[in-house]
Amino acid sequence: MSALQSIGTAAGSLRRNPILFVVAMAFSLIQLPSVFAQAVSPFIGSIISLGFSGLTIFIVPFFLGGVLGMANEAIDGRTSLGTFVSEGKTHYVSLLVVYFSLLVVNFVLSFVGVFASVFVGIAVLGSNGEMSTVALAVLGVVVLAVALTYLAVVFVVQFFGHAIVIDDLGAVDGIKRSVSCVRNNIVSVLGYSVITGLGGVLAGAFAVVISLLLTPSLRHQGAAVAGAGSGAPAASAFSSLPTVGVVGMVVVAVGLVLVSGLVGGFFAAYSTAFYRSIRPANPETTAP
Repeated sequence: MSALQSIGTAAGSLRRNPILFVVAMAFSLIQLPSVFAQAVSPFIGSIISLGFSGLTIFIVPFFLGGVLGMANEAIDGRTSLGTFVSEGKTHYVSLLVVYFSLLVVNFVLSFVGVFASVFVGIAVLGSNGEMSTVALAVLGVVVLAVALTYLAVVFVVQFFGHAIVIDDLGAVDGIKRSVSCVRNNIVSVLGYSVITGLGGVLAGAFAVVISLLLTPSLRHQGAAVAGAGSGAPAASAFSSLPTVGVVGMVVVAVGLVLVSGLVGGFFAAYSTAFYRSIRPANPETTAP
């Protein structure tokens, strides 16, 4: 199965080119200011996080182009930072167009979900707090439709960056190539998505623990929510998390950078190896 075979290919390329881990670690450094700001003040942290989120919209396409170019080169031999810069610059505009477009789609879908929830909430208030079965069913259908639509879009276009960088395509053709590859290799892509999804869950759990360690207010909120929903044991689990000082923050930050680098480097190599296994045999002559 391509999804499993690509793990070995990715591991080999990373052994020859550990620089991929270094590049991923460097990218994770831009997250540290907002992480530390959250530890000082949740309000200040939110403002800084918002600012960095806007900044990363323009940084991510360059990083994505550069790291995928390096990963593609690493599979065949050796790669370097020169490839990162050249590939990031060459494909920046196409990647930015698609990345921004996907953010717009995500925003629209989120707006639909929120609007539906607000609409049902108003209807409930108008009926003295009694939610009818019809209203609940409508809300459930809308939320489910939004979630499935989002997942479907992410699923079919997840290789747009690889198509743009590896096959040297434009924004539109990159999306078409991704959709075509997924459609023609649906079982393999499902297996790949399960593997990366499990990895994402583990990485997300680690990020949550980091946030709880660095932000006392989040830890207290988590304890309150857990106490209300699951009882004392869950609340105690949140409250028992240690409070870190300055040295602890440094240690946590180093751990965050190292883990982010390992996960990011592996994902870049693995996703590239997998895409190369499902792309057309003659991409330069095959229609997207």
